[in-house]
Amino acid sequence: MAEISVSALAMVDAAPDVVQESIADYRGFRPTILTPHFSGYEVLEGGKGAGSRVRWTLNPGKWTRRRAREWEISAEEVDGTLVERDAHSSAVMTWTVISAPDGRSAVKLTLTWPSPGGLGGMRARSRANKLQHLYGETLLELRKRFDPGNADVPAPEDTAPAVAAPAVTAPEETPPEETAPEETAPEGAGSTEPAPGDAPRS
Repeated sequence: MAEISVSALAMVDAAPDVVQESIADYRGFRPTILTPHFSGYEVLEGGKGAGSRVRWTLNPGKWTRRRAREWEISAEEVDGTLVERDAHSSAVMTWTVISAPDGRSAVKLTLTWPSPGGLGGMRARSRANKLQHLYGETLLELRKRFDPGNADVPAPEDTAPAVAAPAVTAPEETPPEETAPEETAPEGAGSTEPAPGDAPRS
């Protein structure tokens, strides 16, 4: 099955170990970098790094609750990378922090999930565009936490020099406009698993 990947990159003015520890602090630090797209944030278990379980609601379209979807992630550490797996889907988020010049850190946030076939696949690729910008904003908030003097840094879409424009890897078809029909893909058209930006089907 094809896979959709959304990623964002930011340069942070702090050492990698400090940034990594902060990102994995689900109780104290993580809530401070969430944008208004996130709500209902709650730590269910742990709170520091691997073994933690956290729940939140993600709504890529702030103007409507129709696309809101609940996440419940379990955290693990793989070769120094923080990996978060969603209990309600096959979506996986990874936080990679590496050393950069001048004592800084490069932080990459990647979200991947299987791309369903048919109409579901087209809708998933359309949602990826919203998630692309959303996670760019999240990393911008992370950057601000370590550099308060940059409170007025422009959003990623304005090509801020220290925040790379997020990239989306998706199949060749052109994503439909947001006015794409909302009908459920017919049986046999592919996987019915919702994209990370979709509300779960009942």
